Amino acid sequence: MEAPAGQSAPSGAHSPSDTTELKAALKHLRTEPRGWVFTFKVGLCAVLTGTGVALALQPHLWARITGVILTGAMFAHAAELQHETLHNLAYRSRRTNAVCGIVLGLPMLISFAAYRAAHMRHHRDLGTPMNREFFDYGDQYGTKGDRSRLAAGLDWAARFAMVHHYALFAANLGRSLLGRDFEGENARISRRIRRDHLLAAAAVLALAALSWWTGSAVVLWAWLLPLVLVAAPVHAAVELPEHYGCETLNRDPFANTRTIRSNRLATWFTNGNNYHVEHHLMPNLPIERLPDLHREVRDRIRYFHRGYFDYFTKLLRK
Repeated sequence: MEAPAGQSAPSGAHSPSDTTELKAALKHLRTEPRGWVFTFKVGLCAVLTGTGVALALQPHLWARITGVILTGAMFAHAAELQHETLHNLAYRSRRTNAVCGIVLGLPMLISFAAYRAAHMRHHRDLGTPMNREFFDYGDQYGTKGDRSRLAAGLDWAARFAMVHHYALFAANLGRSLLGRDFEGENARISRRIRRDHLLAAAAVLALAALSWWTGSAVVLWAWLLPLVLVAAPVHAAVELPEHYGCETLNRDPFANTRTIRSNRLATWFTNGNNYHVEHHLMPNLPIERLPDLHREVRDRIRYFHRGYFDYFTKLLRK
């Protein structure tokens, strides 16, 4: 029987050996990446992004608003697709995963190399004081305790504007321009991080040049407004439930992570990110198999919600 939404399951903590045995018993779920599936997902994202940009550049205000919303939503969706490439689950070729991941991260200024390095450490260190995530939202897991309404409001505003991420991008771009390495990364990864930041800067400059050449605000309507007004808050909202309020100093993935069993539209948009307990339990499992894994382990999940509306409704009531 599943745990009630938002409550812990009655079962006790699982030891590392229990988790290892469980993963061994579920190894039949592992399959090879199906590149054609991911190519279809990227193609659909590209079509929807192009449609959004076309609408955003129309003279009618309703079209522009619709275009900005659609474009920004697809920027956030691209970041969720990029997550799949970090784990080399999109294609069998590591190089193809990397190339695709670099492109998918450009709209939101997400370095594939930096994200991958930090994300692999997150999977390794979750449940320990060493855990850090690539996207820094300030009060990452809701552990700051009692604060004034003003302080809490500023924290939430910074989270949904992704202030820390874009400040870090600017700082890292400066390091990249100076040819410096990055703290905690070796020379090879540092080179790749510099590459990603310089590519992102070049893409922004190209859009700015196009705006100047055409005498229009392409960079504003096709990138900046969708990024700031839609992509950043949507991406932050998608990432919020993953570990927020969970037992992040517990090594058990059933205790330190949350799953949201949502509808097909939300599962597509988040690219399976809603099955987050399952992802941390078996991070090398193809995204398409996470619903299958969910059916196997759902009785063990402590932090579970039946949908994003259910989760955010309960969060706002606290």
